[in-house]
Amino acid sequence: MRPAAGDAHRPGPAGVEPAAVKIPNPVPRAVRPAHLVGPARTVATTLTRPRTYSGLARETLNTARCALLYPFGVREAALRTGRARGDRVRDTPVVLVHGYGHNRSGWFGLERRLRDAGFTSVHTMNYVAFGREGVPELAARLADRVEAIRELTGAPRVHLVGHSNGGILLRWFVQELGGDQVVGTAITVASPHEGTLAAMAAPGPCGRDLRPGSRVMRRLAATARPSSVRWIAYYTNLDALVVPARSAMLRAPALRATNILVKDHGHLGMIVSPRVARGIVAQLEAAGDGTGPRPAEARPAGTRAGGNVVALRPS
Repeated sequence: MRPAAGDAHRPGPAGVEPAAVKIPNPVPRAVRPAHLVGPARTVATTLTRPRTYSGLARETLNTARCALLYPFGVREAALRTGRARGDRVRDTPVVLVHGYGHNRSGWFGLERRLRDAGFTSVHTMNYVAFGREGVPELAARLADRVEAIRELTGAPRVHLVGHSNGGILLRWFVQELGGDQVVGTAITVASPHEGTLAAMAAPGPCGRDLRPGSRVMRRLAATARPSSVRWIAYYTNLDALVVPARSAMLRAPALRATNILVKDHGHLGMIVSPRVARGIVAQLEAAGDGTGPRPAEARPAGTRAGGNVVALRPS
């Protein structure tokens, strides 16, 4: 008996016809790469959702809004604080750190909302991300800014909020420069904690530091350790500058972060969103003055919990 194509003979006893063994025809592995199936399915699902397109339209408007406000935030704001009210929660200084290529104008909305909520000491820090300084050097400048604010106010601790690259500066300050001793709550908004492919086009040392697998990303992953700092990370499913979008989640187990998904917002939309601003105010109000034990995680109205992930329901 002649074996069919793709068959082979198995040796048998003398005088007995060997049995045919079927050998599957090899299929090239490149036909369906397993590591692309998941992302491709995610993209396909995203493109079929009507909210995707309304979210992208909002992001276009938010980009124009940020561009119009940009000139008003070029100069660094002077360090000054309001009159303390004797409220340890709202007298704790809050420091806002903008993202790559932006300036403090991105925080105008959140600054106003914090002051309206009674926070008496709200500050910003300007920096240039595409110069000669990388994340470690810029984080050192943040450390100097925090120290100056603590001297001005006499506060033992501060709260930090960082957008995009600003959130990475927060982490370097807390993990590498002793910031865990003076920070109560650290909130990151659309920050590429695991790097972003978009940084492949970003110039300068800071751009290189934001790439997946960079020295900075490896170091932050290696030195994440438990501390009294309370970590909150806001991320979105429509972030075109944090790629993949889930890189904005803070997943280091030692940091015990709460990750909050804000659906159908863009990268810039996250810092001008009233919903995100309300959530940040609620988190800081729940944090107290940062000197006590970790508080229970604040759940803004309109959220649902899932492990250490909170999802803001679409409006």
